Amino acid sequence: MLEVMNVSIAEEYRKIYNVYVCKELEQEIAIYEAEKGINNYQPLSHNCAQKCAGNCNHQCHKSLGKLMRKNIVFYCYGEDEIVTNFQNGLFSDLEKATKAAYRLRLPKRQPNMDGLPSEVLLDAIIQSLFPDAYKMAVRTIFRQNDNNEIKGYDLTYFTNMHGTITLWLGQAKLGSKQYCKNGILEDLEKKYTDLYMANQIYFMADKPTGLTEEGKQIANLLNRLNMLNAYEDDDNRAEQLMQFLKTQNIDICIPCLLAYNKADVYADVRKLENKMKSEMAWAKGIFEKYFKFAGIEPKLIFIIFPIDDIEALRGDEGFYEGLC
Repeated sequence: MLEVMNVSIAEEYRKIYNVYVCKELEQEIAIYEAEKGINNYQPLSHNCAQKCAGNCNHQCHKSLGKLMRKNIVFYCYGEDEIVTNFQNGLFSDLEKATKAAYRLRLPKRQPNMDGLPSEVLLDAIIQSLFPDAYKMAVRTIFRQNDNNEIKGYDLTYFTNMHGTITLWLGQAKLGSKQYCKNGILEDLEKKYTDLYMANQIYFMADKPTGLTEEGKQIANLLNRLNMLNAYEDDDNRAEQLMQFLKTQNIDICIPCLLAYNKADVYADVRKLENKMKSEMAWAKGIFEKYFKFAGIEPKLIFIIFPIDDIEALRGDEGFYEGLC
């Protein structure tokens, strides 16, 4: 008699993601050793050491853009939806599934002027670096009155490591170095207060769709508190959420992706590692003093990723090839 093995949604999803994105990301992106201090710094680069000989000439914008484009499906749908749609054949052609996700799950955007590429890249990096992270919300199915996605965090995941739950509330910037620095600093100042965070978490917890069983459990837990204090003022709701997180030993992690234009980093691939160390030193000098927020004590991870050509990455031969 054959024994039927029950495989969880999370396990099935991870198998699928490893095949279609994670293995390719390992070939496309060089991940250097993280540096810890007050905050964590994770430096990344195009994986030129394996692809180039002396100079970066393999057109990173095409290979990285293709990888990011493939991740649109995994960014737009929850784990449960992904597993179901691969099993029923709807996602058997991933290129068609990507175009469908772009049209069905995302509002109309102006290419080269939106945050989608940075959000999709952050999503791929976090899912690959932290394989035990689960979605807390499928952000792309939420809408505001202007038919745009909900304003707030660019990434909402959680991890449960040995009984310690951590909420991952991420932000991503892609553009000039100055834009990324200023944008992340502004996000850290405005989006990581107890009031702002409570508003976002309560909203997302009310709509657990397409998630793993683990994701639904954390959403239901938070939504119970949301319903119990629904008629109280915002300050009390925020205070109760912060107290709940503390009593439940739930931590906050803020991954910040800075993917900025920095072509000279790749001018000589033999010096790439030293160049990345200097980029990380720059980031540490800027951000090390920005780590305290009203009511919470989060862990910050700065993901530093210079890009050789941002405009090409955003262009018709990069991320947006075949989408528009």
